[in-house]
Amino acid sequence: MFDGQCNLCHFCVRFIVHFDKQITFKLCPMQSDKGERLLMAHKVKDPLSSMLVIDKNQLYKQSDAVLFIATQLGFPFSLANVFKLLPKGFRDRIYDWLGRNRYRFFGKQTQCKLLTEKQKQHFL
Repeated sequence: MFDGQCNLCHFCVRFIVHFDKQITFKLCPMQSDKGERLLMAHKVKDPLSSMLVIDKNQLYKQSDAVLFIATQLGFPFSLANVFKLLPKGFRDRIYDWLGRNRYRFFGKQTQCKLLTEKQKQHFL
């Protein structure tokens, strides 16, 4: 799940769609009806503060979500798991800083982009 207005999040979504050849991930903007239902079901209090991954009913957020995605995308992205050697609190502080400043650094989406049929397979 991602912030549908965030340009950084949209970059990440395009990255995942490009490299997720097996269509492992089903993406969903948090602001959509499906996104809101998932957020309520998982009792997420501050959804826009983090990209979220739900796998087998387990919720990953912040740096754990990023590292989970990298692992699932396989080599060479799975090499990012070296960052698990850093304390989670430290990783999440960096993630939170970037998250707080993402609109300032990367801007917001002003319009929806149309998806190709192939890209639609990656979305809920």
